[in-house]
Amino acid sequence: MSVLAAEWIKFRTLRSSWWALGIGVLVSLALTVLGAATVIGRWDPARTSDQAAMGIVVAVYVGVVLAQLPLGMLGTMTIAGEHASGMIDTTFVAMPSRVRVLLAKAAVLGGAAVGASLLISVPGYLFGRFVAAAYRPSLLPAGAWTVIAGGTLMIVVTTLLGLALGALLRNGAVATAVLMAIVLVLPALVVNLPWGEQVSRLLPAYPALQLIEQVPDIMPDWAAFAVLAAWGVLPLLLAAARYAVQARR
Repeated sequence: MSVLAAEWIKFRTLRSSWWALGIGVLVSLALTVLGAATVIGRWDPARTSDQAAMGIVVAVYVGVVLAQLPLGMLGTMTIAGEHASGMIDTTFVAMPSRVRVLLAKAAVLGGAAVGASLLISVPGYLFGRFVAAAYRPSLLPAGAWTVIAGGTLMIVVTTLLGLALGALLRNGAVATAVLMAIVLVLPALVVNLPWGEQVSRLLPAYPALQLIEQVPDIMPDWAAFAVLAAWGVLPLLLAAARYAVQARR
């Protein structure tokens, strides 16, 4: 049996995996509807074009932000839990290549996160678009693919970052705290600092919001995609390097 197949079996047979995915999707969709409904309740006919765009942004971004916690925790606990219980040693006996195990876990988690994020981003976009169209269809913003891709990529990156932090720190609670600090706390802390905007562009939340909100002259789409991809890939490479070094001892 390949390491990828083994990790998939391990993932799908754990009820906690499906609970995390289910809670993430359902809660995010519920708050997506609530967020868009708030925009409707404050609708100003004089600012229809702005609110048409904002209705879609709120519908997608609220869902993305809320999904980060359960899916990020799923990422950290997938491997930190194995380290805590000692099950990881059995895994490494069956598959001596620690890097391959990590990459297999990343592939399984990444695939699950893509599915969950599409279940959040696509309905969120369609609902926001439906709400906006009910008021002024001609003023609907373009760029559906960047809105959906931005929301999807943010959730996937958060999940993979959680996996990398779990592998590096090997403590689920600490890894989750660090993850939430990176994706939720730091953006709010640095925004009012003199150099806050420059730092914000290097954190995952800002590029994701750029792709969803499509604010001109702030960050090109390619740069936003690059920053998000870096947050998903570089920590995993660091964790893989640590595993590779430990395997040689």
